[in-house]
Amino acid sequence: MLHTISTANQSAINPQLISAQDIVLFWQNGVILAIQNNPLLNDIIKKTKHCYVINSDIEARGISKIIDSRLKIINMQQVVELTTNHFPQMNWE
Repeated sequence: MLHTISTANQSAINPQLISAQDIVLFWQNGVILAIQNNPLLNDIIKKTKHCYVINSDIEARGISKIIDSRLKIINMQQVVELTTNHFPQMNWE
């Protein structure tokens, strides 16, 4: 399953619903959760190592220097590949 996180509202996300084979994509305002030392992000990474963040969204918010290094930064072409290859999808907003 592909989990897309587009909100910075941490209470809207339940990491217990994420499994080891799932993929998590942080985008839009969700990239704010991808910063270093975020407890929710740590919980998500404990569940799955397949975590991505969109480069244009982190650059637009000026937070590229504080993104957690355990996340893979990808471009929009790679996002299209993720959404094409992984389903079903769950959007956390």
